[in-house]
Amino acid sequence: MAAWYTLARAHCTMPMRRLLQPAIELAERGVVVTQQAARWFGDNMHVLDAGFKEAFNVRNEPPNVGSTLFQPGLARLYEMLGDDPHRTESVVDAAVLRVSEALNGLFQRGDCRITDGAVLEPALVADVAGRRIAVNCAPTQGALLLQNLLAYARLVAPGSGCTGENIHLLSEVVHRSFAWRLANLGDPGHTGVVEALAKPVIDDIVAGVNRAHRSSTTYTQHYSHGDTTHLTVVDKAGNSVSWVQSLGLGFGAGVGVPALGLLLSNRLGRSSTLVDTDPNCVSAGRRPVNTIFAWSASDEGGVRWLGGTPGGDGQCQWNAQVLAAMLIHGESALGALNAPRWTYLPGADKHEANRSPSLEVDRDLPSAVVADLQSRGHDVRLRASVGGAVRLTHVAGTYRYGLDDGRQEGLTAGF
Repeated sequence: MAAWYTLARAHCTMPMRRLLQPAIELAERGVVVTQQAARWFGDNMHVLDAGFKEAFNVRNEPPNVGSTLFQPGLARLYEMLGDDPHRTESVVDAAVLRVSEALNGLFQRGDCRITDGAVLEPALVADVAGRRIAVNCAPTQGALLLQNLLAYARLVAPGSGCTGENIHLLSEVVHRSFAWRLANLGDPGHTGVVEALAKPVIDDIVAGVNRAHRSSTTYTQHYSHGDTTHLTVVDKAGNSVSWVQSLGLGFGAGVGVPALGLLLSNRLGRSSTLVDTDPNCVSAGRRPVNTIFAWSASDEGGVRWLGGTPGGDGQCQWNAQVLAAMLIHGESALGALNAPRWTYLPGADKHEANRSPSLEVDRDLPSAVVADLQSRGHDVRLRASVGGAVRLTHVAGTYRYGLDDGRQEGLTAGF
């Protein structure tokens, strides 16, 4: 909420109540349960506490596709936010404290009134193939996208396309950047600012790449269906936003305040540790490293592309694949989005800690490329569709183009 109000004060021309009104109306009159939403409910019914099952009217079984999901509590919360944010903070703080006490949790009075939303300038940026790529700073994982692109650009020939060698090289880079994250990335307020893009860091990532064969995953034992949304918006005046917001895994922690439609996230449990020497160890006020980030690509004329995707540790891989295809290999945006995709596993997220090392690939990846990857030591696993939903917005003069890869439900529209 603090982030919303920080941006509203700095950039918005309409009052918050006006901005929230469409969401209030949708929560009140209900939204249609899609196939994907029904599947998420079905996979996560065991996570939701009884209060939310009652509020969502899904007491005994998940909702059917085509039914209507009403969220009157969320409508009330948004109405309060639009009318009086300070009073809303007090109401939310007291309500969450009651839930925490009932569940023997760790919240203390005033915790939900801490407002540390901030606009950080400049964002983390790097020049890749003549474009200035900007991502969110730590404690997000945005730095890994830039590491992946910078290292990969030093390893491949421009224009060489979707080959087994190139997929192998980028997967090696991804593995190395995940290892860097686990050893170095934390909340800058507690660990200090880490020079994620310093030349020695990129040199080390490049030097660790085995050009011929898959390297053993170095962090498999480091740690003993996400609920994330991404959107991009560009208006006729040229103002642009790429935004990612997440509860963590499906329905977050599964607990919260049903009367306000407020689910609490489980980001802390996904990425933090209790090891004092880890940069992401739990301590009071420390923000956990998280997988979510947005990006933009600019040239001398300003922002040209905005994008992002849900998908946990897939985000820094799938965004890198799309941007590498566009910027390094000269693909069109549509070609980059339509290209076969892959995911290196395991990532650095605890959610993937027990995954065996593998490379999951779209089943339409050419068989010769699959065979090449297998010859390099990869355990290749074919999937109907590798996850994610990369969405791009292109700013070109007075035109705005919206594109997406169609891999998950969502919408690309203009009006």
